[in-house]
Amino acid sequence: MLTVSGDSARGSRETSVGAATSLGVAAQDEGAGDVTAGHVIVAGLGGLGGLGLRLAEQLRDSGVAVVGLDDRLPSVARRRMERLGVRLVLERPHAPEVLREAGITAALAVVVCHETDLETLQTALVVVDTAPDVRLVVNVNNAQLGDQLADALGQARVLNLAELAGPSFVEACVRSDVTHAFTMDARLDAEVFAVIEEEITGRGAFRTRYGDLTPISLRRSGAREAEVCPPRDTPLRPGDRLTVIGRLAEFDERGMDVSGLHDARLFAALGHADDAGSAAPGSLARASPRSAARPSAGPRSRAGLPARRGALARLREIRLSIRGELDRPFQLAIAAVLSIMITSTVVLSLTYTDNNSAAPPGFGPLEALYLTVETMVTVGYGDFNFGAADHWLQVFGIALMLFGALSIAVVYAFITNVIISRRLERALGRGRARAVRGHVVLCGLGSVGVATMDGLLRAGRQVVVIERDENNRYLPVARERGVPVIIGDATVRSTLLEAGLAHATTLAALTSDGLANLEAVLSAREAYKEVRGARAARENSRRAGGRSYGRTPVAGGGEAVAGGRNRGDLRVVLRIVETTMADEVERRFGIHTARSASDLATPYFVGVALGYDVLSTFYVDRTPFLVARMTVSDGGQLVGPTLRELATGTRVLAVHPAADRVGGGQCDADADLDADLDADLDADLDAQGAPNYRPGRHTRLCPGDELLVVGPVSRIVHMVRRNQPHRDRDQ
Repeated sequence: MLTVSGDSARGSRETSVGAATSLGVAAQDEGAGDVTAGHVIVAGLGGLGGLGLRLAEQLRDSGVAVVGLDDRLPSVARRRMERLGVRLVLERPHAPEVLREAGITAALAVVVCHETDLETLQTALVVVDTAPDVRLVVNVNNAQLGDQLADALGQARVLNLAELAGPSFVEACVRSDVTHAFTMDARLDAEVFAVIEEEITGRGAFRTRYGDLTPISLRRSGAREAEVCPPRDTPLRPGDRLTVIGRLAEFDERGMDVSGLHDARLFAALGHADDAGSAAPGSLARASPRSAARPSAGPRSRAGLPARRGALARLREIRLSIRGELDRPFQLAIAAVLSIMITSTVVLSLTYTDNNSAAPPGFGPLEALYLTVETMVTVGYGDFNFGAADHWLQVFGIALMLFGALSIAVVYAFITNVIISRRLERALGRGRARAVRGHVVLCGLGSVGVATMDGLLRAGRQVVVIERDENNRYLPVARERGVPVIIGDATVRSTLLEAGLAHATTLAALTSDGLANLEAVLSAREAYKEVRGARAARENSRRAGGRSYGRTPVAGGGEAVAGGRNRGDLRVVLRIVETTMADEVERRFGIHTARSASDLATPYFVGVALGYDVLSTFYVDRTPFLVARMTVSDGGQLVGPTLRELATGTRVLAVHPAADRVGGGQCDADADLDADLDADLDADLDAQGAPNYRPGRHTRLCPGDELLVVGPVSRIVHMVRRNQPHRDRDQ
């Protein structure tokens, strides 16, 4: 029987995955029945939008035995777990005897991911009391509660699904050629890696145009599936969609003009908010994953400077707000009042003196205006009146009293209505939403929605939120941030228009219901197309004097221009729950930015449970990618062969040599570097102990080397398994 000690369970970097796990070794826990030593217990399989199920699947893909605890697991999910070989204990994990039955004393780790923080807290406390030395990984949605729990339970690693997945949704909402960015640590001067997607316009080999940049995805023109991690000798053709990854310095060296490259540092900062300088290179994991979406002191502009709204912006907002309040009936009432005042002032100034014996000398336009106003507002006659006037002027005075008082009363009524409704509309967010332009409409103010909202504010973007539940606990958070909130159904056209959809750049549907999100996105696209199409038709008609020349409204609601391009399309971001749904929504509805929060967050939980470092997760097309840092194990399959011979299906971005071979040790790889790379430069880097950012296909790995690798999640997991020592894989 293999029992994991407290030191190894806490997972220092020196303890590799292979040394910490023993796959398939049967053990007998006292009073617990047959279990597998070195297994991982997942409590709450059915919680958090499928996070528990995805955890179990990825752990099994890693070759790790899994025991699942959940008393409310649906039958479909139960059969799914049984097919994977997951042992199920269908009881609540809040009792010590249930945890002992799951073999907690021989477990490598316990991952707790219930739907509510209360259940998570209960299970975590029981785990600590039952097995104080076991590694504990918990998901807590409330950041403050997570901080308290991390301080109280020293062995617990507290993560937050929403804050781990939030940065990816922020990146999807921002229009940029930079689809993702990350750093190896949280230092201010850390190297920034950027993921760039662009369309190929000419022919040629990848290496000719992109040099040492790393290709991670290539979708041929007209193809539905992309080639993952293609070789650098791959020929490129016009119409291909290519995704490459590299350091910002490498893009500068190639002289590449990438739109939005300045967003890379911003995206990288989203993954290390409030942690700059707090983590040293080589630390086990991200300094504080929970802080990935916490707001900074204030919104940031694209350049990273505080976003200060100028006087012109404030005046524009006030003007638009006033114009929004002055609807057509209100405008007609004010016009009537002004017309009566002007007409009466002119008439009285010309006729009052000649047709009224009581008229004082020097009666002029100002006195006529004064008499008109006091008559309309019915304040009485103390100085000027119509008592001694001719009959026709008295009739005019009667009409002025009646129509003037009526028009003033109507204006008073409209003003009263505005004052009352203004307070109601401020509470609902509609008033401020009218003045916003170029914003993101965010549907669903759950934990993922709040994390995305905070990230967008830090990115200097304006946000309008649509939330159905008027008692949502996150509403005060949005209003504290100054974000307009519309209470309503995001699938209803009028609600979308109240949120300023016609002037928005992006709509993100981020509720926990994948089908409701899809309905909201489809409704938004249809409403946007109608509104922008009608606006384009009116504009064209106005310019052409009632006829339309040269431009036609197009399906996306933008304007058709030369070359068939379409400007002003609405970008949509869809949160899905089932991973298989992404293929369907792209094939049937052409939605390419579908994201699963559980798919983005699961690798972090798996990495902490197994002891390797997850730096970042992101999507390329429909495929989730993972950036991980791992140490090469002595006796694993990664030692010996070249990177080309390993054929892991991943990309090694950097190699940090082991301490015993800095400057040319027992396993010096300089002689094996690819011939087309600068070997002298790499030798200097290795001699200084710095990472080699240009590992070639002939590079060999040695025990103790630290790798930075990127690739699809399944291939990274497979690479982790190959990195395990032979003795652990064979057991």
